[in-house]
Amino acid sequence: MERNMDINREDLSLAHPGKRYQGQFIDGLVSVLLFGLGIYLTRLWGLDGDLVDLIIIAIPFSYFVFSDALPNGQSLGKIPLGIRVVSKTTGESCSLLQSFARNVLTPVLGALDAVLILGKKRQRLGDKMANTVVIRCSPDK
Repeated sequence: MERNMDINREDLSLAHPGKRYQGQFIDGLVSVLLFGLGIYLTRLWGLDGDLVDLIIIAIPFSYFVFSDALPNGQSLGKIPLGIRVVSKTTGESCSLLQSFARNVLTPVLGALDAVLILGKKRQRLGDKMANTVVIRCSPDK
């Protein structure tokens, strides 16, 4: 049976804002490391040109934007912290489209989003656009 209403707040154990900040920081580091690795490998292999430059930028950007759609709604930064992104409506793990919607404007909305995470619903603007919440993982996840 499909659930058309938002899942109950009691069904969710919302992630602590501190864990969310830590996860965002780790994911930012992963993106920076991917960028650095791209530069290193292209220099090592003697590659250059506009297409190479585009790939060097596209790979870390793609990780950052789509990482919450990795299995179980967990980016690499969320796994060690025991948190995950789920649909607020269904409770299912974050989809590719939801991950894009919640993350694409993060660099622009950073400071405002950092404040919104402290609110009662702990949803930043990206979460509201994607209809997602960040929760603590249950022990079996």
